[in-house]
Order: sequence, then structure tokens, then C-alpha cells
Amino acid sequence: MVRTVVLATVVLLGFPSLALANAWNGHGEAFTASNGIGWYYSAEQTAFFRVPTSFQATADGPDLEWSHVATCDGNSPGANGLLCLAALCTAPDGRPGTQFWVFSRPLDPPGSSWTLQGTQCVPGELRVDLADVEAEIRRVVEEKFREIVQPTIQLSPRNGGLVNLPVLAWTDDRGEVTLDIEQPLPGTVRATPSYEWTWSNGTTATGPGIPYSPGISPTAQPDRYVHAVYRQRGEASVTLTVTWEGDVSVPGVPPVDIEPLVYSVPASLAIREARAELVDPKG
Repeated sequence: MVRTVVLATVVLLGFPSLALANAWNGHGEAFTASNGIGWYYSAEQTAFFRVPTSFQATADGPDLEWSHVATCDGNSPGANGLLCLAALCTAPDGRPGTQFWVFSRPLDPPGSSWTLQGTQCVPGELRVDLADVEAEIRRVVEEKFREIVQPTIQLSPRNGGLVNLPVLAWTDDRGEVTLDIEQPLPGTVRATPSYEWTWSNGTTATGPGIPYSPGISPTAQPDRYVHAVYRQRGEASVTLTVTWEGDVSVPGVPPVDIEPLVYSVPASLAIREARAELVDPKG
């Protein structure tokens, strides 16, 4: 049975297109592998950095220790190395990638010499900015979640309100949602909504609101509802702003906060005066 110990101590140092100094501290516990790729997040640079973390071992043979080293002058196995422009390559699937020397050595005896086993072009970006991840999250949300992008306002009375009486508003509370992204890196997004209402008479409220309940009077218990009271007739409006706050989890990286997704929708209503009318009881 082959036991594989992985070393992938890569430090990214600066040049114009890869200004990644100290992006990864070189400690293996900073990431875990997913399909042979680990990720590190730099809060200072608000970017994710990819680190290869595994190489397929032979089915039979001695216990081996493996080291991936970017093909840059001066790099050596088992030690910190540079990622340089010279190591950029094109993977077999046509995607840009990074070329690595792949070394191995026996674990027994300790301190054995490294042997070069070949090279590996690992596809994918070296650096993925958080802004690019957030742009993909917004694209997926707006493509697949219409009820998030266009929240629905419900009003009671449905066709408008009466002067000096509450107009109620509410929306469906989606609660927390999760979604997966594959590009520009694999991750899982978790987001929770908050709700803010702004009425044309200056009244504001928070929360999704609730529909009218016969057992809960909006005049006796106004705090139970999202509502507004208009003192004169005319055209009025209310705007609902839903803010989704959350994070993205990438294999090997603790959840990273993302830029809130904010969506607003308006609704119009007519405020009328209640008037008594004489009615002939005989029809």
C-alpha cells in the first residue's frame, strides 16, 4: 500500500501580472486538496491562490514523498519556490495553466535524494480575485433565481388604501439559500436576505412583513405588520429593497464574505377617502 506525503510549498513573488508576494505562507495545514488542487485566500489581496497538492502514485512500490515545484530557475523540491511567467503553459484541454516539476523520494531512509519523475501542466488560473468570484455569483443568481432578483410585493388592501387607515405590505421570505459555482473556481455560496421598506410618505420598516390576520388588528398592534398610514388621498408608492449577505466556501478555505447582492422593486397604490353613500334598500 502506497502512502503519499505531499509537499507543495509555493511562494508567489511579484512581477506585474502576478503581484502575489507572500500569498501563501507555505504551511500545508493552510489548505486541503480537492481533485488535486488546494486553495489559499489572501485577505490582504482579496484573492484566492491555487496550489497543487497531490500527484498520482503507482499502485505498488515504496512509500513515497512527493513535491511539486514550479519550473522556474532556482526552484528545488521540498523548499519554497517561485511562480514565474516562464512556468506558464497550455494544458492538454487548451486552458492556460502552470508547469510543475514533479519529484519523489522514498520515506525510508529519511533524507533520501529527490528524483525527477516528469512535469505536469496544471490547468487553471494561478490567482482568482474575489471580485471575479462575486461577479460569477451575481451572474448565477440573476440567471437562476428570478424570485431573488425580482422580489414580489403584496399589499392589503390590494388595490389601494384609505386615508387614515393602515396599508399593509409583505413579501415571501426566502430564508437562507445555497448555490454552487464552478467558475472561476469551485465553491459553495450561502446567502441570507434582509428586507427594507420605504413608503412615499417617509415611513420605513424592516423585515419581510406578514399578511393581514383577522386575529391581529393593524390599528391595535401596528408593530406586527409592515405598514404605512396616509393622511390624504392621492397616488402613493412603496419600495422593497432586499439585501443578500453571505459568503463563499472554497475547498480548503474557510468561508469568505462576499459583496452583498442588493435588489429593489417598487409598487404603486392609490389612497382614497372613505365616503358614506345613501343606498336605496329596495334596490
